[in-house]
Amino acid sequence: MTGAPAAGDRLATLAAWLAGGGWPAAGVLAVAAVGLLASLLLPGAVLLLPLALVCNLATAGFLAVESGLAATLRSLLMGAVLLAPLLLVGVGLLGPALLFAWLPGLAAGAALRASRSLPLALLTLTALAALVVVMVQRTGLPAGQPDVRAALVENLRRFNPQLPAAELDAALGVMLQLAGGLLALVLLSAWSGGLCLARSLQARLHRPGAFAQEFRALRFGRVYAVLLLPVLVAAFAWRLAADGLAVELALVLAVPALLQGLALVHGETARRGWWPRLPWVVYALLVVATPQLGSALVLLGLMDNWVDFRSRPLR
Repeated sequence: MTGAPAAGDRLATLAAWLAGGGWPAAGVLAVAAVGLLASLLLPGAVLLLPLALVCNLATAGFLAVESGLAATLRSLLMGAVLLAPLLLVGVGLLGPALLFAWLPGLAAGAALRASRSLPLALLTLTALAALVVVMVQRTGLPAGQPDVRAALVENLRRFNPQLPAAELDAALGVMLQLAGGLLALVLLSAWSGGLCLARSLQARLHRPGAFAQEFRALRFGRVYAVLLLPVLVAAFAWRLAADGLAVELALVLAVPALLQGLALVHGETARRGWWPRLPWVVYALLVVATPQLGSALVLLGLMDNWVDFRSRPLR
């Protein structure tokens, strides 16, 4: 049963409207799907692809966790009916786009509703992303034609003529070799953001502030950490051997540890009364120094499963 949104809380009002299901929810799903298709088809709009994925998964995930699996499936079917005219004009990307946008939201939302565990729902998304890595390894992605790679290198050198062409071409080769892992990493990042948004919307209806408390307390446990460590060791030892599968899986499976590291930053900032904007500085630094800060956050998240920093007494 939907709670009453607070006055002036537009997100809570939207959540209450969506929770009713039916054609209104289907319309929001259809609009989000059109935005996703636009980011895939329109020139330059691909930069909005992560945001479009977040919106699609958040909508499907919210419906699944709030209304249940059956009601969500009805809303998704009605949304597909609204999108059916696009198939008549030959938009062949519609099916795959909805598969990557709606199915993860449905699975993670159902897991969250059944278990009431945010870590388990996030691990469900992580398993789906790992499945994407395996599927890409088995089916392959376009390797990239030499002339296309050469043109891309030349365009990059126009911005900075001092960039060495040989090193740029080698870097592109590595990216192509890890294409499946990088694709899965982008998907998982957007999916995780969408699930957190979905849970935040639901919390606004029933218990405002509950999601912030849940995220600050986020821990995936020692079993996850023990299972992740051999994957990280294998990625470090084998690197790009066997088409880089170990590195690709490590990129994906380490995301929960990174989220736990971020949760620790949020939790300790609130608990110790640090500068409240510190977590947002960490997010900004994570964008500009992803390998360095990301690795540090993964290590911090793994350590937290044994040290449990958030339960240590304040001095």
